[in-house]
Amino acid sequence: MRSVTRRSRATEDESQPAAVDKLVEAFERLLSQGESFTTISVEQLSREAGIVRATFYLHFRNKGELVQHLMKTVERELRAAAAQSLSKIDHFGRAEFKVFMRRAVDIHFLHRAAIRAMVEVSAYDSDVSRVYQEFMARQASDTRIVIEKLRAQGRAHPAATPDLAEILAWAAERSITQMLKDDDLGSRRHELADMLTHMVWSSIALPQAVPKESA
Repeated sequence: MRSVTRRSRATEDESQPAAVDKLVEAFERLLSQGESFTTISVEQLSREAGIVRATFYLHFRNKGELVQHLMKTVERELRAAAAQSLSKIDHFGRAEFKVFMRRAVDIHFLHRAAIRAMVEVSAYDSDVSRVYQEFMARQASDTRIVIEKLRAQGRAHPAATPDLAEILAWAAERSITQMLKDDDLGSRRHELADMLTHMVWSSIALPQAVPKESA
């Protein structure tokens, strides 16, 4: 009989047990060392985390749930970056959006191995695929909110439709995932973020709403 203390789902609490943090760090570390999702065993993962195998199953049913947990972590970090850069500014512009995009690229870089694993696993794991699709749907929804804020201020591009928000969210995510390299320095990450800022901001804001930036 299984222990009644076993969790059927990974907790979504902000305050995670130390064992979960160790598993997350070990998983990302193994992935960054060249291991793939399919080759990492629960035994190997537990050993890397410095815990017993049974502890893994106290928090996750399988590795797919660990990936789901990681993506929810990424989403929380992205939302926090957006709140810090955009939500508290009544009349944000391109400069503030660039700050957010640089933070977003840095977050993707930090979790790049886990995000790659999620994309890989989503091809054959329906639960992870659902999490991935929901993750992207919320990114598109957040882009729509930015467009609506600009529209309320009379600064939205007339072609900035709800469907465009979804296209931009996918274009940004795919560009970041495909173009980020493991050895990219901060300057290269900022370069990528600035190109994405140009792409997205030029698509959603009126041209006259783009301020002249200092070098």
